[in-house]
Amino acid sequence: MLQLAETPLYWVGAVTTASLALWLLYHIISGFRIWVLGNGDLLSPKLGKWAVVTGATDGIGKSYAEELARRGFSMMLISRSQEKLDDVAKSLKSLYNVETKTIAVDFGQIDIYPKIDAALAGLEIGVLVNNVGISYSYPEFFLHIPDLDNFINTMINVNITSVCQMTRLVLPKMEARAKGVILNISSASGMYPVPLLTVYSSTKAFVDFFSRGLQAEYKCKGIIIQSVLPFYVATKMTKIRKPTLDKPTPERYVAAELTTVGLQDQTNGYFPHAVMGWFTTVLVPYKLVIYFGMRMNKALRGTNVQRVGSRTFIRDTPSLLKGYASLKVADWLYLPASVADFGYFPLIQLNSMGDKRQRARVQGSWAKPLPKSTCSTAHVEQNSGSWKAGPATYAFNQPSDPIRVIPVEKLIEDAGVYEISQGPTGVSRLQLLPGFLPQEQADWMFSKLLAELPWSQKTNYGMMGEAYVEPRLTCWYGELPYTYSHSTMQANPEWHPILLNLRQAVERETSHTFNSLLCNLYRDGKDSIAWHSDNEVSLGPRPTIASFSLGDKRVFSLRKKPPPEENSDYTYAEKVKIPLSHGTLLIMEGCTQDDWQHQVAKEYHDRGPRINLTFRTIYSEPIRSSKR
Repeated sequence: MLQLAETPLYWVGAVTTASLALWLLYHIISGFRIWVLGNGDLLSPKLGKWAVVTGATDGIGKSYAEELARRGFSMMLISRSQEKLDDVAKSLKSLYNVETKTIAVDFGQIDIYPKIDAALAGLEIGVLVNNVGISYSYPEFFLHIPDLDNFINTMINVNITSVCQMTRLVLPKMEARAKGVILNISSASGMYPVPLLTVYSSTKAFVDFFSRGLQAEYKCKGIIIQSVLPFYVATKMTKIRKPTLDKPTPERYVAAELTTVGLQDQTNGYFPHAVMGWFTTVLVPYKLVIYFGMRMNKALRGTNVQRVGSRTFIRDTPSLLKGYASLKVADWLYLPASVADFGYFPLIQLNSMGDKRQRARVQGSWAKPLPKSTCSTAHVEQNSGSWKAGPATYAFNQPSDPIRVIPVEKLIEDAGVYEISQGPTGVSRLQLLPGFLPQEQADWMFSKLLAELPWSQKTNYGMMGEAYVEPRLTCWYGELPYTYSHSTMQANPEWHPILLNLRQAVERETSHTFNSLLCNLYRDGKDSIAWHSDNEVSLGPRPTIASFSLGDKRVFSLRKKPPPEENSDYTYAEKVKIPLSHGTLLIMEGCTQDDWQHQVAKEYHDRGPRINLTFRTIYSEPIRSSKR
């Protein structure tokens, strides 16, 4: 009898094993295609000249605008603040030389769409990013949300109505051209109910269902509609200031998400988020996800309640904060709707509270009461018929682990001398000279050098000896050879006459002498040079590099090297961007090569060729110097 059963059981096991193996293989290949190979070249102006981004002045929306502008799209930016819109538009125009337009509207209102429709008229829109959104100030029970009626209307108008109406305005034009991409930014909170964020979670679930339904309707017409469900990203809305692997910067998230367009209809956009999404929707039971979400948000709500209570006490003793905090009137007036909702929080008897409630966090510092003998308790003034808190003395101590803020990227585009840092090894200095040569002379020089220099593509070697071809063409002039990236360019003393004349002009301008020249030809926007420093031993200590640009504009980026304890983490590194246009001379001197790295990043514009000539001094023997 057992022998008869063995054969069927064998085939059941074999079929099950084969099915699991095929399932696993499919997901491994699919994951490799999405997260390793990606689909980064799909989004280009071939879809349409213009890209429209809502909520484009901060966080993820701003990063989408920057990345799409870098790929060559003209940008239509829509947000509430005209001042912020102007700042972002100016930055995009300077960095990427793209046309920009702005519309200042409040998506909390429903009468704004005729204005938007009129502004979009006549534009060939290839990409729409529905990013604008709002969330709770803190987790809260539905009936305890302040001004609940207005809260519901605003949340729906911003998170739902904006997506539907913007799609209504843009989709017909895409359908007529049979191409276009719509990215609807939902949230991982829309993948399952999130207690105490119920309204927000529900609106994001709508965005996800709306996107996937439209994709099924219009996929056959050549249009891509993608639902994007990020977990936490370090943005102003999430109030996360320090990025981590699972909480990336908006720039890092957007760069990863755009590689999934055309490969996934519904995406978490970033590989660690995809792992988290799979874990919470496949491995963890549905009820357990909701249970832990409730526990987490109740804890966050409790933290906020304590902060609110602290504000209430501070309102009655503002003298305690003199010199330490600048409170808004709204903070002073913020009171719980009912003390019973938040637990008993006495306003007068401060000394009766536990240690946890005796501390109030004020503007990044901790206020801790001194010994009781130095404090006066609150008292009632019988004569006046009113009560008030008596004077109290507090000591303020800085937190042991201060909050770090990502520095704002600086933009340099005007002529001048700039000291970009004072250390750690010394002063790093840049000098920018746009229009170093007249336009006509620069045009003639560019055409001659493009045709007559001996351009070739160099092979370099990595730290482990792996070979790779440089994504640009180069040639070298100098009495001595030059070695970088474990590859040597041979000496070439036969200078082109144009380059000799140019070297003399640069030497007169900089008061430095140069004996060598590295020429780089960027054939189009896909040619680039990665992050590096010109700090080879043959250049000597603190080299001066004079970089002259001809041809199409490219963005020259610098980032400061982090201290050793940062373990090469550039998250908080200072950054500078310089658009280098035709005929511009940039001089890097001082400790710039010791303390900073620079690059010319790949772009997705239809860029024309660009020649970069970097004059430098090469020494035949390694030069060693003591630190000054």
